[in-house]
Amino acid sequence: MARKPPANLRKYFKTLVGGAGVLAIGGVVYKRDSIKKYLYSVSQRRLRQLQNDTKNSDFIYIKYHLYKDSLRLFKLDQSPDSSDDEGIEAGTEKNWIDVMTNPVGKWWKTFKHSVAWRLLNIAQHGNQSERLKAVRQLAMIDHLKDWDFRHLAQICDARTAVSLARSGCDTRWFLPVFMHGQFMNPRGLLLELKTKLTELTKSNTCVSYFMKKYFTLNIDGLDPYTEAHYQIGTPIMTDDADLMKEIISFLHHITKDEGASKEFILKGGLKMLMELKKIFEEDKETLTTLCKTLANMSLAEDCLNDFFDSGWVGVLADWQTDHDMRLQVIASKVLANLDKDDPNNAEYPPNVYPLHPRLRTRNKPKGDVVFVHGLLGSVFITWRQKDKNYTSELGLYGKNAFYTSETDDVFLVGESKRLKVKNTRKMSSRVPQADKLKEELDQISDVATKELIAELKTSPELGADWEVVHPDVPLNGNEHCAGEFSVPGNKWDNMDRAEEYTNCWPMDWLPADFPNYRIIGIDYTSAVSEWSANFTKYCPCEKDHGQIDVRSTHLLERISRSKVGENRPVVWIGHSMGGILTKLILLKSLDNPDSQVQQIAKNTKGIVFLGVPHRGSPIAKWKQHMQVILSPSIEVKEMEEGAPRLLLWHTQFMQMLKSRLQNVNVVSIAEGSPTMLTTFKFPLRIVTEESANINYGDFYILKDDHLSLSKPVFKQSFLYQRLTEVVEKASQTSTPDEKDSNANSGNIFTALLRDLHKLLTIFERYSSTNITVNCKAK
Repeated sequence: MARKPPANLRKYFKTLVGGAGVLAIGGVVYKRDSIKKYLYSVSQRRLRQLQNDTKNSDFIYIKYHLYKDSLRLFKLDQSPDSSDDEGIEAGTEKNWIDVMTNPVGKWWKTFKHSVAWRLLNIAQHGNQSERLKAVRQLAMIDHLKDWDFRHLAQICDARTAVSLARSGCDTRWFLPVFMHGQFMNPRGLLLELKTKLTELTKSNTCVSYFMKKYFTLNIDGLDPYTEAHYQIGTPIMTDDADLMKEIISFLHHITKDEGASKEFILKGGLKMLMELKKIFEEDKETLTTLCKTLANMSLAEDCLNDFFDSGWVGVLADWQTDHDMRLQVIASKVLANLDKDDPNNAEYPPNVYPLHPRLRTRNKPKGDVVFVHGLLGSVFITWRQKDKNYTSELGLYGKNAFYTSETDDVFLVGESKRLKVKNTRKMSSRVPQADKLKEELDQISDVATKELIAELKTSPELGADWEVVHPDVPLNGNEHCAGEFSVPGNKWDNMDRAEEYTNCWPMDWLPADFPNYRIIGIDYTSAVSEWSANFTKYCPCEKDHGQIDVRSTHLLERISRSKVGENRPVVWIGHSMGGILTKLILLKSLDNPDSQVQQIAKNTKGIVFLGVPHRGSPIAKWKQHMQVILSPSIEVKEMEEGAPRLLLWHTQFMQMLKSRLQNVNVVSIAEGSPTMLTTFKFPLRIVTEESANINYGDFYILKDDHLSLSKPVFKQSFLYQRLTEVVEKASQTSTPDEKDSNANSGNIFTALLRDLHKLLTIFERYSSTNITVNCKAK
């Protein structure tokens, strides 16, 4: 039997334990905040571990046939309605079927996966020719299981992933982004972005300007007990969202400097942009600006692996098929810049957008068609299809889309009218066609005309004896101007009631007619009034970028990087101020010491001017009367009617056409109707006939206003057909390099024929000698 301790010892022990408990409770109370922080950090660490485990579970490769067999056995064991004998009998019967069919099925599954794996191995380790062939085959694979694609995606490297993305592959080739379905705490994200931008202040003065002006929110006091990640779709504070949009717009500005882009990438900037993409998943305007930022960053040296590791390659591949045209084009531009394995690769710097082709092609382009928009325009705004019920209006105080994701009111007015017309069409489509035709015919009094209209509307197709005049036939069509203004009835495609509509006809129409041509859109920002000009929004470094001379210099540098006119013909389509920029680009290209840059002008075979103020526009003279109200922008002041610099540029351009650039097909088209100003509600002729006519090539006046000149009604309109004639004629001409190549090839061919003739002569002489000798021997 154990001996009990003395009573006084038990008393001291209780006192000691009680004191220790009191001290422990006091310590807990005193260190309450520290303990809470420690417990929070432990819980967050565990939460991240669980999230990572959940995330990593997506990448576990499971043998499909093993999983299927184990699932079948599990169902047999758990089935309450079947006895053991029934389960064994069913399993035995199933096994007999498997004995007969499973080898073939297993072989086919293994074969499909094996072929894809071998092709992927060739795409990663073969020479360039083998890689190109393997990627083309891989891009056509779409019949594999999801786990097959997931397994192959884990093996795929960055170069092959970009090649597949540019080949239009199945998007299952790409792993999901890290923590997909969740985005980072907005305040924590802003804090990291602030840190990243602060580190750039040493090398970029724009950052200091932006931080002082826009980073006014107090985000340093982030509550450590808030959630680290939110589910996608969770609303965030308006101030945080607005600041994030400003940051995206500012990054679009500074990443035009490749050095700043590279530095931001090295600091983990692409991962931060991915978090911003998750937050603005449904905001297409913000995503467009974000994608433009990625396009700038894709020009940085050795950045491919950073894009791949951060998950952007898969996102860009998905954006290539987005319903928003802007994301399609810009995402294709980013991937083209990253794809260094393409033998036909060309870089697309800021302001230059590939409209066609947007995927890899096996052959080099046979020509380039370059579109340059005018004032208040955009590559995504100017080249819309015109609705026959659409009336265009020009807004002078529209919002500018230079750095922000906002669009000007030209786009808004046009889109609102287009949607209104589209809704009207939907309503009218409910009315029977016979009733609609009867209503139209009732409004015609002349019997012969009524019968003619009825036959045109009801006949499925017109015969060759019909002659259909283009709907936008020029006003001076009967005067001295070249070109056809009608189409035979058997070649006419009646699109008067077509429901299709395109926001960019160069991207949707021209590739069908010229699939082997490269179509490029030039995009820049301009303003009619200084009130809407945003050139110095984030820093004063681009104060003079609104000047036409400076802008043309920058555009020439960027166009030359895209290999425009490299041993192939070039056709230019310039609308309004875009025509002035086209002339300056060609002038500077011809005077450039770099022979590659000179090719841009020397290989130019066609130019289409759409409402170009060669001698200035009367709208610029408004500054004399309404200087306070309008405050004209730099561009408007430089295009004042009779401006000395404008006239000098035009004189130099005409001399170049007549002396140094001969055989260039030039077509000029002028507006025949005034343009309505939304701000003051009155019509104005923006470019006069005298200013638009250069007295060289063909000149036409259409009944359209200034904005509608760039918007054909449909493909069989006169405007589009005349433009395609210029491109077709350019494709039939040879560039100087092609002539030299043909001449050289002719010389080589002649030399080969001469050598062949000598060889045949020697062979005949040798043969005859042998025959003679043999005969003598016999």
